[in-house]
Amino acid sequence: PPSPPQKCCPLLCRLCAGCQSLFPGVSLPPQRRCRWLCPDCRAQRRDFNREQRFYKRVGCGTCQACRIPEDCGICSACARSAPGGPAGPGR
Repeated sequence: PPSPPQKCCPLLCRLCAGCQSLFPGVSLPPQRRCRWLCPDCRAQRRDFNREQRFYKRVGCGTCQACRIPEDCGICSACARSAPGGPAGPGR
């Protein structure tokens, strides 16, 4: 028969919010109530966020904001693409 899952004291054990693995010996301060990620999931999340920042900076060309032909001058993509930014008072 399969062995029952290990019991772990909630103060000395954390469940990774990404892979749902149990990590004994990890304790967090009581004021920290956010999702905890294991080192592997944290590295994947960091890489994903870095990739998303790149696409937002460069423009993907496929999302709705990238496909609008006219310059609205308001959204971050249009404001970035203008050489001097949108013209404003005093410029």
